[in-house]
Amino acid sequence: RFIEGLRAEEMANYLAVTRPAQIDPDEFLAIVRRERPFDLSRYPFLAGLPASASLEGFLFPDTYRVPLDADAAYLINLMLATFGERVTPAMRQAYGAQGLSMLQAVTLASIVQREAVLAEERPLIAGVFLNRLAINMTLSADPTVQYALGYQPASQTWWKVPLFFSDLEIDSPYNTYLYPGLPPGPIANPSLGSLQAVANPTPSGFYFFVVDCQ
Repeated sequence: RFIEGLRAEEMANYLAVTRPAQIDPDEFLAIVRRERPFDLSRYPFLAGLPASASLEGFLFPDTYRVPLDADAAYLINLMLATFGERVTPAMRQAYGAQGLSMLQAVTLASIVQREAVLAEERPLIAGVFLNRLAINMTLSADPTVQYALGYQPASQTWWKVPLFFSDLEIDSPYNTYLYPGLPPGPIANPSLGSLQAVANPTPSGFYFFVVDCQ
């Protein structure tokens, strides 16, 4: 069972701990990173994906039953097929109506996934980010900086908390404090709710939101 909002390395770590079937976590990551030959022709939603782009974001979080002889390729095919089933033609059309490619929509959904505390907040957060994109304003999303920073050995996490002002200066195309627009690709594997939020964002005139920490 893969929970929502994990990045691929966290999924691989889960596989290393649970060791389901014949699924090798290193092989899983190699396929996700496009370091191994893998046929994507059966997934039309990936037709526009650059040849070097990771499969991050398209590994649909869900509970999967696999046969005892399943390998990493089997699992990834299953996850991609599930993504294709859950992301409906209506959702894809809604992405296009907003001027978003599939990769851009999934990238934004992954940021919404990591930003939202409550599921019901996702459509409003998606709308705020779309407002920022429309005026070429930086998204200034902490999770993108966390993704750029990578694994933190001291805290044994992929998502550094708290972030310091110095962290926001990391020179990475994923740092949405420095670079306007969307990062090159998804920062995690979003839930259906976050994907739906990008398809149907809540309209508003807002450009900012603040998390209530009470």
